[in-house]
Amino acid sequence: MTFFHPLYLLGLILISVPILIHLWFRRRLKKIPFSTLMFLKKSEAQRLGWLRLREILVLISRCLFVTFLFLGLAKPQIKGRLFEKNRLASAFIILDNSYSMSYGDNFQSAKDVAYQLVSCYSPNSEFFVTPLSLKRKRGDFYWMNKNSALEVIKRLTPSYQTGSIVDVLINYPVEKAKYPIDYVYIGDGQEINFKDFPKGLIGSTNFFWLKIPTGNNIGITDVMLKDPISVASDKYELVVSLTNYSSKIWRGKIILEAGDCLLEKDCEIESAQKYNSQFSLPVNVHNGEIKLLDDSLKVDNIYFFSKFVPGSQKVLIVGSSEFLYQGLIPSENLKVPFNVNVLNSLSKADLRKFDIVILNGINDISEYDRIRLEDFLSRDGTGCIYFLGDEVGENIRNCLSRWIKIEGLIIPKGYITLNWIDYKHSVFTIFEKEAALKGIKFYRFQKISANSGVIARLEDNYPLIILNRNVAICATQFNARSTDIVYKPIFVPLLYRLIASLVYRLPDREFYVGDRITTYERLKGPDGEYLTKNGKFLKPGFYTTDNETIAVNVVPEEGNLKTIKDEVSKSLNIKIIDLKDTLGYGDLTGLFLFLTLFAILFELILIAL
Repeated sequence: MTFFHPLYLLGLILISVPILIHLWFRRRLKKIPFSTLMFLKKSEAQRLGWLRLREILVLISRCLFVTFLFLGLAKPQIKGRLFEKNRLASAFIILDNSYSMSYGDNFQSAKDVAYQLVSCYSPNSEFFVTPLSLKRKRGDFYWMNKNSALEVIKRLTPSYQTGSIVDVLINYPVEKAKYPIDYVYIGDGQEINFKDFPKGLIGSTNFFWLKIPTGNNIGITDVMLKDPISVASDKYELVVSLTNYSSKIWRGKIILEAGDCLLEKDCEIESAQKYNSQFSLPVNVHNGEIKLLDDSLKVDNIYFFSKFVPGSQKVLIVGSSEFLYQGLIPSENLKVPFNVNVLNSLSKADLRKFDIVILNGINDISEYDRIRLEDFLSRDGTGCIYFLGDEVGENIRNCLSRWIKIEGLIIPKGYITLNWIDYKHSVFTIFEKEAALKGIKFYRFQKISANSGVIARLEDNYPLIILNRNVAICATQFNARSTDIVYKPIFVPLLYRLIASLVYRLPDREFYVGDRITTYERLKGPDGEYLTKNGKFLKPGFYTTDNETIAVNVVPEEGNLKTIKDEVSKSLNIKIIDLKDTLGYGDLTGLFLFLTLFAILFELILIAL
């Protein structure tokens, strides 16, 4: 048995105090003969015998109290079954500092275990200590002595990133080890950390897992616009997605703070279930925080959002405009999200003034206009829709050749209808329960072929709508001669969504910790420090430029505290180490402090008798 704090053993000297007190009082007692009570000795002998025994037991309990108290304060340790004292090996130690280890005092516990582990090895052993969430450069590997290893462990701090054991082993290939290698992972053992665990280690080396107990967690897994392409007039809907990773029902509160808005909602989530909560926000509020109350893992209890909310667009219609204009501007008195202009020819338009260009039934454009249109589409936030007419000229064919091949006009007998729609696409999401789409009639259309981007098909597998990046192609015009969709209630929302799907593709303003900064030259972080291009986001929070706010969050998957199963660890030949029984020494502090309390209770019982 050894002790972490042996100086407390000096307190055992105080055992002599109750003994000396006992002997002192025995010396002060005097025997005085009293003749009239001599005949009572026999009747009192039995009672006096119990009093003497109780006196001795009280003395023993007081001595045990002092003994147990100071032994407990000295933190006694007993030798375990694995990692015996003075073990000689090359120890490759991976300390889990991913943000799941911020649960309770888990990370500090992991560091304490790491200290204890290193102390089990021989002073001649060599060590390499690395965090699971890598911060150093690839190949930055060197063996170190015991004191250096302890110093590295001392400096390690928890991160806001996830981690992978595979990434660690790839980044730090082991070379020139003096002794047999012990791979030791100290952490909570999340499944995500052991993903793609290298088969080369199975059965060939020692891989130990010093298991740090974890707990349960509720995580904010996503925050999204309910309809990412719908143009809202005054409010938009934000959907907050939560996941209960625990084994119990979670009841708590969601708080949203954005600008002057402060919204709260109570929720209840069953074990291993997801939950979506919806909030309405003014269109002028784009940034905010969503918080969870009453959850143990604090790191993922807050989500920073920075949303691009669809707004008004400037639209140019070239060609037949009767139905399209009425669809976009149904009434001069009605507030709509579009500013629409109509021209007969593309050559007359200043494309710099518009966000969307619609070519409806135009036979062809000039070579100069083709080049202008391609330059227009190279700008962010622009788009073009081609509604193909009965004839398609050479320059328009060249514009569209990278996406489709136009084979010729088809006029079916009677009409033809839709037979397939991609309801997962944002254009059609809200129409999934609408049967009216399948009943739309088409009287004439261009036969086209496309390798990708088809989101709607007619009967006989003819592509109707193709969407690629900021270009949409429709095999027919939207007019009464070609289709009856212009008379259907879904015409206006479909037209709105088709336009919106092209232009609302601005760079994402929400990132994860660990993402590299590629879009912005310089950002001010939540701690006031500046980050430059090609750097990495290291903390969650808001990052700002002169005119934009960037939101950075932790990776949602890391909030799942589910660990690998025992049968999986056995199949991978991972030896799980029970910290209490097998790691170097077992801690008996709790046992001795319990015995101290027992000694006090025993004396109180004796006194009461």
